Amino acid sequence: MDIFGVLANPVRRRILELLREGPRPAGDIASQFELNRPAVSEHLQVLRKVGLVAEEIRGRQRFYHLNIGPLSELEDWLHPFELYWQQRLRALNEPLAKEKCPMIEPGLIQLTQSIPYPPAKVWAALTDPALLARWWGAGDVRPVVGHRFTLDMGQWGQQLCEVLAVEYEKLLSYSFAPGTLNTTLTWRLQAEGEGTRLSLEHQGFDLASPLGKAAFEGMRDGWPRVLARIELAITESVPE
Repeated sequence: MDIFGVLANPVRRRILELLREGPRPAGDIASQFELNRPAVSEHLQVLRKVGLVAEEIRGRQRFYHLNIGPLSELEDWLHPFELYWQQRLRALNEPLAKEKCPMIEPGLIQLTQSIPYPPAKVWAALTDPALLARWWGAGDVRPVVGHRFTLDMGQWGQQLCEVLAVEYEKLLSYSFAPGTLNTTLTWRLQAEGEGTRLSLEHQGFDLASPLGKAAFEGMRDGWPRVLARIELAITESVPE
């Protein structure tokens, strides 16, 4: 069965959606369906055979991981349709622009988090590799324009980044996963009383691409949980 036949089944598509959040044991996956466990196991094996999931045995449990690599075949097939959708989006935006009606940029994630620490502490959480690893991913980040580094995203692998703009304790912007996602992360810090208002813009997701759309949906849901860990990371780094 090819990738198209595999993804035609709604159960398999739902399994992939569950695994976007991280590895899961087989029993946990099966509990999300009304099907019996052997039936869900058959779907998992189909996904494993085409390489969309990887199986790992931990003690007595089987854990399954998402592998988005084979989706490139689907992306290649859908690529010629990108122009069609771009034309449709432009046609939709033109009348809105004439009416001076603002349109939300597609493929953009925007979040704001209030943190009860001054900008200097929050800046350190964004630019100190040891602190960054506590709440997001390990990587040799440095607030220097042109600096290239990688971030360890666990099951999603090492992601390349390059610093694009820096304003000390105010703004940090860098490319994220050039060549695959081609997105940009921009952090803005603003003093708010004795704390900091931290804003994130993650933009550039290609929603016409299956890979870009899957990454956008996963990060849109995941970023709020990630940002919530910054305050704890700073607290744990402050000497008592």
